[in-house]
This record gives sequence, structure tokens and C-alpha cells, in this order.
Amino acid sequence: MLALYEWTKLLYFKSYEKKIFLLISLVLIYLIHNHLNPEGSKLILWIASIFWLCMAPLFLIFKINLKNSFLSALIGWTLVIPLIISLNFLVQLSPWTVLIVLTTIWLADSGAYFFGKKFGKRKLAISISPGKTWEGFLGALFLVSLFSIAMTYFGFVNSYLSILFFNLILFLSIEGDLFESYIKRMAKVKDSGDLIPGHGGVLDRIDSLCSSLPLATVILMSPAFFGVII
Repeated sequence: MLALYEWTKLLYFKSYEKKIFLLISLVLIYLIHNHLNPEGSKLILWIASIFWLCMAPLFLIFKINLKNSFLSALIGWTLVIPLIISLNFLVQLSPWTVLIVLTTIWLADSGAYFFGKKFGKRKLAISISPGKTWEGFLGALFLVSLFSIAMTYFGFVNSYLSILFFNLILFLSIEGDLFESYIKRMAKVKDSGDLIPGHGGVLDRIDSLCSSLPLATVILMSPAFFGVII
């Protein structure tokens, strides 16, 4: 709910539209917690995955301005609601699954930051997020690939094909970070909020999770594709 509240501050919501959006959001979260079945969960995760694979890149490429409050609301729900479903499923699957998937995203963020800081020269998306570089991306790719190989070698995952799975999480996590940066640039703000001093708001902390976890969860529902997390 805090993330969704921050979303309303970033976009073109009028005062009464914010209240309606947050009220509907609260109802949706209640329904997910109490009444959503596995088929409905999978459908929502597929919708979110399609958004991140097909639609979000168009927003980034063509700099589409979100001036329509209804569209802004739909995208806000597409960011946060599938994340809740994903985390619920992964927690039920196993604690190791949660830890491994989240560690992949943390390594991607850390690798991009440290390699970009040390070697960064070529900008990845200068008009959206000037701080991100291709060197940082390659550093993240290296760390995540190394992590996936280690996870397979030590038996936490049963197939080296999982390298593809882990790197898919990496690509989507970077896209989520860029997408939120694009929204903040439209809103002319540095952070989505000030809840966490020095780190910004809730959306700043979960943007990579919002983009990567829905498709990761869909894949883990059919684990034979990339290997099974033990």
C-alpha cells in the first residue's frame, strides 16, 4: 500500500482519484489474500510478465507520457499486485527459492553499481538514468552468471540451464529499475518517497522485484524448463 501511495504521488492523479485508487487497491489486496485461486494467480502473473516483456520497453523507447489516470492506475496495479502474488507463491515453494531469487536481484544491483562506479564510461540509457552504464550491466551479468554456476555446482539447482533463468531475472530487474527512473524523471523527482532516509521510498527498493518476480514465478511453476531449485 505504501508503494501504491507513492505511485499516486509520481503520476497525474487528482485528489479524489488518489483516494479511489488506494481504496480499490486495498480491496484487491484483500481479495488476493483471501479468495484468489491458483489459476487466477497464474493469469495475473502472465499479464504482468507480458507487460514487462512487451509493453514496458515501448514506454522506455518512445518516452510515452502517462497523463491518463486510468492507465496510470492499471500500470500501478500491474507493478505491485503481481509482486504480492509472486512472493506468496515463492514463500510457499521454499525458503531457499525466495533467498536464491532475491540474492540474484541483489547481486545484479550491486554488480551494476560497483562495476559502473569503477569502470563505467558508456551510458546505458542517458536520457532516463544517466548513472547506469554498459560496464555496470556487464558487471552485473558476470556476477549473476557466476552465482548461477555456483548454485548449480553446489546442488541448489539441478541444471546449468538455470544460467538462462538467472540472467532473465537480471535483464528484467534492470528494466524495472529503468522504468521507475523513467517515471521519476517525468515527475521531476529524485526518489519515489522519503520513507527510508538515504534510500528513497518503497518503490525505489522494490522496482527490480516488480519487474522480475512475476515471470520468474511463472517459470518456477513449471521448473523443468530451467531446472529445479532444491
